[in-house]
Amino acid sequence: MICDAHVHVGRYYKYAPGAGERDRFDFYYNPQHIADILKSADISEFIFSSISCQRHVPFDVVEREARETVGAFGLGAHPFLWITGAYFDKDQDLKVLNSGIWHGIKIHELETPWVKERPKDLERMLSVLEERDVPVQFHTGEDEGCFPHEILPFVMRHPNLRVDFAHCRPHAETIDCLKRCPNLFTDTAFMPTEYYPDLVSAGVDSQVMFGTDLPIQRGFYEGSLEKLYTDELMAANAAGYSERVMNKNFHRFIGQSNAVKLTNS
Repeated sequence: MICDAHVHVGRYYKYAPGAGERDRFDFYYNPQHIADILKSADISEFIFSSISCQRHVPFDVVEREARETVGAFGLGAHPFLWITGAYFDKDQDLKVLNSGIWHGIKIHELETPWVKERPKDLERMLSVLEERDVPVQFHTGEDEGCFPHEILPFVMRHPNLRVDFAHCRPHAETIDCLKRCPNLFTDTAFMPTEYYPDLVSAGVDSQVMFGTDLPIQRGFYEGSLEKLYTDELMAANAAGYSERVMNKNFHRFIGQSNAVKLTNS
């Protein structure tokens, strides 16, 4: 059983090297295509959010993508709502969670500067999520507002909230955060596999989830998504990712209310 903690559907674009706005390549990763790739790789469950939210598309489009993805894959697909500032301004109590569609929330500082400019709103959001026992995934990395140590104080004020610091970047800083915060997880999407032994030796692999960022690789590499995804799985296997990293930690993060019982056919 393999679970992927970091997948996307929706509209995404990249720029040609040194190019401007007119020279970007626009992609749409439809739910059926993503579901087919994951099925072909024998993925049992996955967390996904819509990259279309970066384009500030209407909410009904994002909801439709979520429903289509679950319909194409099955109950092993776990939709996380990429919450934009505009969405939050209209629904600060997150009543959207009452629909039962969303299994978690995705937060991306480069789309809405929560840490830098809206810390009170971020605090309110996390309080609602903790109260409702809904997990949250943060984009982390080497951009202002995205460093793990910048987000950690918010997380530590909510000890019962399950949190994923996506990408495990920078990995040494993420390791420090994991040691300090038992309710914190990280995923390996775009994490070099050579960092994995550091996670094991630091004793934090019980908080690490396998993730790929499918299909964002297509914005950086040529070739088919199917092959790129297979290569990701082979690299994880070669690096010796443990069973708990590949699935058990995923189930701890996703929570009992979102758990899916799957049997091998």
